Amino acid sequence: MQGLKDFDPSQNEWIPALLSRLTAETQLFNFFGPLDVNKFGQVLIPLVADDPERFREFSVGLLPKVLKALSDTDSDDPSWVQLFDDISSLFPELRGLNLSYMLWLIRQAQASKEFITKLHSVIESGHMNIEQGMENWRFDILAGAILPDTIRPDTFCLGRSIAVTSGNVVFENQLFQLLQYHSATETVHENPVLIIPAFINRFYILDLSDEYSMVKWLIDQGHTVFLISWVNPTPFLATYDMTHYLLDGALAALDYICRILPRCKPQVVGYCAGGVVSAILAAWLKARGDDRISSLSLLTTLLDYRDAGPLGHLVSEEGIESIRKPLTELGYLPAEVLLRIFASLRPYDLIFERALSSYILGQRAKPHPLLHWLGDGTRTPASLVLWILENLYLNNVLVADIPFKLAGQHIQLSTIDCPVFLFGAEKDDISPWQSVMHAGDQFGSGPLCVLGEGGHNVGVVNPPGKRRYNHFILNTDNLTDKQLAEFRSGSWWMTWNDFLMVRAGKPVLPPKTGGGLRAGIEKAPGRYVRIT
Repeated sequence: MQGLKDFDPSQNEWIPALLSRLTAETQLFNFFGPLDVNKFGQVLIPLVADDPERFREFSVGLLPKVLKALSDTDSDDPSWVQLFDDISSLFPELRGLNLSYMLWLIRQAQASKEFITKLHSVIESGHMNIEQGMENWRFDILAGAILPDTIRPDTFCLGRSIAVTSGNVVFENQLFQLLQYHSATETVHENPVLIIPAFINRFYILDLSDEYSMVKWLIDQGHTVFLISWVNPTPFLATYDMTHYLLDGALAALDYICRILPRCKPQVVGYCAGGVVSAILAAWLKARGDDRISSLSLLTTLLDYRDAGPLGHLVSEEGIESIRKPLTELGYLPAEVLLRIFASLRPYDLIFERALSSYILGQRAKPHPLLHWLGDGTRTPASLVLWILENLYLNNVLVADIPFKLAGQHIQLSTIDCPVFLFGAEKDDISPWQSVMHAGDQFGSGPLCVLGEGGHNVGVVNPPGKRRYNHFILNTDNLTDKQLAEFRSGSWWMTWNDFLMVRAGKPVLPPKTGGGLRAGIEKAPGRYVRIT
């Protein structure tokens, strides 16, 4: 095992970044309870910076003992208590740790068979490289990574290696920027595509590197593409709820598109939580007698929350009340909370294995744009979080018998009579595909329901050229029985494009930026996606 002989704690430009991170972590206490990992970090900082000998003793002496005990799944709580006593006798600073919480974390790690198997291998081989692991940890702190070994700014740069599709910001307000992408064909389809991504993540999952970019692929098929880039909210947007995301977000974008392209009928595409906004937009417009939307595509979108999967199990009236005060005081839900909740659905892949490889073995995984995006989280306004938890998860208002009122209109999915495309992903833990399809009988006309292989993210970002995952056309008589579905080889994007082409309209010349009414504000991907 390599030690820390070359580790220089005086190279500590990263320590202010770590202190800033720990301050942010303190804000999470009210959401997660007493996360004593934070106290552990506060102890580690002065050891790294001011007492390198004790830090070496901890890293080379004590840490291997902890890892060996962790690999022993037969270890009981008293043995762990004894180990913590031994540690705290050498490091009195750690005596304040909450043992109950630490034991809970240990049991979570030991429950992962893959993690324990790899940990055994690491211990037996002795190939730990704590020195490089600390360097990797320092890199992650500086990069602002919330999950281990995800953010890779040395490889991925917005506008250069990711989110590179050519376009302009043509409209903006306090909530979003509207991107219009440049056409790639001599003629385009008359009806453009408006993409409304989730507001809990950055939009560029749909515009990763060229080979994985849904935006670029749509443009290559002759579609004019507009996309909403949501702002990363600050406390100034604390009172913004679904009404604001409907009126100041989706409707404002649709209005602007129809202003610059007055004869078009946009095809609206919503991804994940953006699909909820898209469905509400379609129902809200219909309630006002507005038929501007020619089709509605909803990708991995939950509308019926009867069985909301693992995330739904976390929501209760008591739980909502417990976070109401910290939410309203902070003004938003921190990105760290959602990222860790999502990561807890795949703890081995996103937490245990990556932390072990990066920080103990000192080995970095190959950079991947999707993981970089995953680690680049955003905040969510406090009022919007409470609206979603209370109205969707608890009261399931989108499929209730009595329509609910929003922005002066009664919202009912059954009034949506434009063609609808529903896509679910087979291994999706966030929006289980059966629950996605439960909404299939809610619309005024029967939707085309497609099941793709893969998960919530990789199942959606499935370009035809990669031929990674196949898909199925679900039977309208039983949308949750895969055995009755029609198998189709390759990416679901091809079937989806067939759906879009029916409502695409006639061929026309590519539109000018902003319809030629005014100059673009700035080049894509814009400023909002860069706000941290």
